Amino acid sequence: MRNWSIKNIEDRKYDFVPFSPRFADLFGKTEATGNWIVYGKSGQGKSSFCLQLAKEFDEIGKKVLFVSLEMGDSYDFQQALANAGIRSGCSRISFTDSCHPEELKEELRKQRSADVIIIDSLQYFIDLYRVRAADFIELRRKFKKKVFVYISHMKGNDVDGDTAYDLKKDAFKRIHIEHFKASYVGRGNGGPKGFFVIWDKGYRQFWLENGTKKETDGNNKENDTEMDD
Repeated sequence: MRNWSIKNIEDRKYDFVPFSPRFADLFGKTEATGNWIVYGKSGQGKSSFCLQLAKEFDEIGKKVLFVSLEMGDSYDFQQALANAGIRSGCSRISFTDSCHPEELKEELRKQRSADVIIIDSLQYFIDLYRVRAADFIELRRKFKKKVFVYISHMKGNDVDGDTAYDLKKDAFKRIHIEHFKASYVGRGNGGPKGFFVIWDKGYRQFWLENGTKKETDGNNKENDTEMDD
């Protein structure tokens, strides 16, 4: 057991993600560490949001490993990359369609390994490799300078499955996706807006034009192409 003094905590230095204004509006001041979870119902923008997040990390100099367990390297995935603006110039993003936990650990021990690991989806990862919530917690504790982003399906009003629920409780950042709107519901304070527009047209149709909710979307008017989940 390790004990910390107040002085130990006061003197600690933190590594923050230098997000651009669009993402800072959602996340606020965010440490570059820990388990993050992005969850929502099918077809509402989870994967699209995480691909835009991957591009953001690339642009600020972070290496990203995107684990595409569901879509693999299919045509739909190719189109999702194009819609997110991810092209060959995004040199810090790599992809795989397989990721056994032991292989992932071996990869992350290497110098210049990925700073951010995005797994799509959490349920596929759990089913394929029989992992438990404790395994996800062990990963983040072992690799404290890495960010792990898990994309989760929902069942009813929450994430799908007991393991996903336990991981959500552990997650430092929780992002709920609903009709192309990403909302911050994680620990601590989010950004000034607390939400991010994934696809402007889809967002407007549900949240504004249909009168579902009255709110503004600020300057988030960049994405007007079709979005995949």
